[in-house]
Amino acid sequence: MKAVIMAGGKGTRLRPLTCHLPKPMVPLAGRPCMEYIIELLEAHGIIDIAVTIQYLPDVIRDYFGDGSRHGVRLHYFEETVPLGTAGSVKNAAPFLDEPFVVISGDALTDFDLTQAIRFHQEKRSLATLVLTRARHPLEYGVVMTDNDGRIVRFLEKPSWSEVFSDTVNTGIYILEPEVLDRFEPDIAYDFSQQLFPGLLSEGKPLYGYIADGYWSDIGTLEQYRQTQFDMLDRKANVRIRGTELQPGIYVGENVTAAPDVKWIGPAFIGDGCRIGEGVEIGEYSIVGQGNVLSAGSVLGRTILWDHNHIAERNELLGSTLGSRIFCKESARFADGSVVGSHCVIGPKAVVEPHVKIWPKKQIRENTRLTSSFVWGEHLGRPLYSAYGVTGTPNLDLTPEFAARFATAYGSALAAGKRLTVSSAPHEFARLIKRTVAAGLQSVGVDVVDLGDVLPPVARFAVRELQSAGGIHVQLGADGRGCLECYDGQGLPIDKAAERKVENGFRQEDYGRAPAESPGSYRTEETMTSSYLGALLAFSTLEGEGALPLRAVVCTHPAVFALLRPLLDALGCEAVHLPAEAQRERLAEHVRALSADLGLWLDDDARGMSLITSGGESVTGDRLMLLQYVSFFHSFKSAVIGAPVSAPHLLESLAEGLGARIVRTKQQIRSIMEVSADLALHPLFDGLFATGLIVRNMHRSGLPLDELLRLLPSVYVRRERIDCPWDRKGEIMRRMLQETKGRPVELIDGIKVHHDGGWVLLLPDSDDPAFSVVAQGQHDEHALSLVHEYREQLLNLMQ
Repeated sequence: MKAVIMAGGKGTRLRPLTCHLPKPMVPLAGRPCMEYIIELLEAHGIIDIAVTIQYLPDVIRDYFGDGSRHGVRLHYFEETVPLGTAGSVKNAAPFLDEPFVVISGDALTDFDLTQAIRFHQEKRSLATLVLTRARHPLEYGVVMTDNDGRIVRFLEKPSWSEVFSDTVNTGIYILEPEVLDRFEPDIAYDFSQQLFPGLLSEGKPLYGYIADGYWSDIGTLEQYRQTQFDMLDRKANVRIRGTELQPGIYVGENVTAAPDVKWIGPAFIGDGCRIGEGVEIGEYSIVGQGNVLSAGSVLGRTILWDHNHIAERNELLGSTLGSRIFCKESARFADGSVVGSHCVIGPKAVVEPHVKIWPKKQIRENTRLTSSFVWGEHLGRPLYSAYGVTGTPNLDLTPEFAARFATAYGSALAAGKRLTVSSAPHEFARLIKRTVAAGLQSVGVDVVDLGDVLPPVARFAVRELQSAGGIHVQLGADGRGCLECYDGQGLPIDKAAERKVENGFRQEDYGRAPAESPGSYRTEETMTSSYLGALLAFSTLEGEGALPLRAVVCTHPAVFALLRPLLDALGCEAVHLPAEAQRERLAEHVRALSADLGLWLDDDARGMSLITSGGESVTGDRLMLLQYVSFFHSFKSAVIGAPVSAPHLLESLAEGLGARIVRTKQQIRSIMEVSADLALHPLFDGLFATGLIVRNMHRSGLPLDELLRLLPSVYVRRERIDCPWDRKGEIMRRMLQETKGRPVELIDGIKVHHDGGWVLLLPDSDDPAFSVVAQGQHDEHALSLVHEYREQLLNLMQ
């Protein structure tokens, strides 16, 4: 058995530590990560090893040489251009003339490879993926297997609603050499995205081996630190080089320490370190070779690479420092701070939490560094939520944040292109919009400022102006702010684009435009009129007998300014109540004014609810059915998306009116992209939906309450159940096992079909919770299904 170590990674998410170091060479307890992988292979009798290299290849060659120092034979294969995971291994094809193991050089593991190889041979597998259980499976590829270990499904970096298991791909594979014959050399080709799905679709023997033991991908600064803490806690069965001075405290050769050093540990001290009087080596201190720790300094949960000089009375708590850094006296480093190699930190300087300093920088005396040397601080939560980038105005969503975000966004997605910017009619939203525009221009994006518009207008304008996309600043009634990001079709950007922006934001390394040629800026104030023209064109009565209707409308004046001409065109008198009027009083006003309907539209003109002339409220699934049916009447032969949680009779209603429903994920983008050729959507544009519903009333000649009675009754119940983040993947896997024997859909979450009903288990993307949605033959049936699955979830979480 031979092996391939993939060692071409740049480690961009580990910057500034990896600015001048390939990711496999990042040290773990004083030794490069890849060295532990070589030791693992050698321990399982694998000594003929290919190493694929690309980024800073000589650093790896110079350190490991031919491998003889480690008891193995290393053969290097260098890529001149990135070829993907499988493409880089193909480079080594002449060497791989027998079954071989593929393993990453930038992860730490103690898996029993001998057992994995035996499993591969017993199954006569063409390709075997080594899998492990993960508490947080979102960043990995989820793999589903049957009881025999045969792979049945892949999900690459899924959203929570797609996590049907907590079994993830570790990037360790056992392959027969003929798999490399499936693609040509010198082309980009990927194992998880192309090769394995191809084998699966062809029914080839493709298996997953679930390994016991430790595995950690050191892809982020947080995971890099945690991996070494795990090593000190002996969670990983790997060799820590040094003498165990005290339980959990490992000390290398030629270390000198003053008698009064305070050892707390667990800790690791590398070869040749000098530790002065009164130094405190706190818990989870990891100190590489050749470091000088001067008198009175304190370390805790801190990682130092090699040959750093820490002067007197430094305080390093929760920080990570590269190599050859000179920290002068009384400097302080707070939790989560990271300093690249070859920096000089002045006396009494303070590096605040989560601040990152790029290599070869100098920080002056008494400086208090509150933001990173290149840009800002690290955020602990994901940048994007379900609706965009959200935060509390002037607390999370500040001008500084908006500038950094826009710079990352433009650099990642739109340099040299044109984007629109817009905002809600609110002074703070306008401030953030101007900041976003400046950030975009700084990286060479041409900006078109739409001014104050509603989100449906902002989406429409992107298409109308043929821009590459847009950013809209919205403030909600709940006081939260949101940066909504649209692609060239006016749809929310996809997950791949979100990841590009988030990676750019985290890495804080943006390509600025030359000072003499930033992106251009112009205003465009006609888009609201253009949107209204399109709205009116869609809502033309086309000869239907116009009934004299009256609507009582409660909404923001900016929304009513667009709604009124629409209702006028539909022969509907509009009575406007101020936006601050309570929604609960709308039914009272409808009856008092003998109106045909009441209408509540949210400030963003997307969400809505209705009141019939009799005062009955129309919301939720009944409103959704009315929106869709009204759309079907106006758009014959239309194809439109509906979320998997929507009532099932939608399909038959659509078919009866010559339209077609396509079931999608819950995400707004997934629903909208089915009908991406339409500029407007009935679920996400309350103005458009209002026009469709009023037009339907004219078409049928029926008041709203009678129109609703024509719709079949639906019985849907929903319940939210709290669940810790790190249990979601496990719970989804176990719930899927519980459903064996029942028809199941895995479009989004787990949808289980029962006689006369269904239940949807949907992990929330933004919160530690599940949604349980059930449709039944009657309300008690739906309620009993919700209760049944709630109990199952709660039992599994105990």
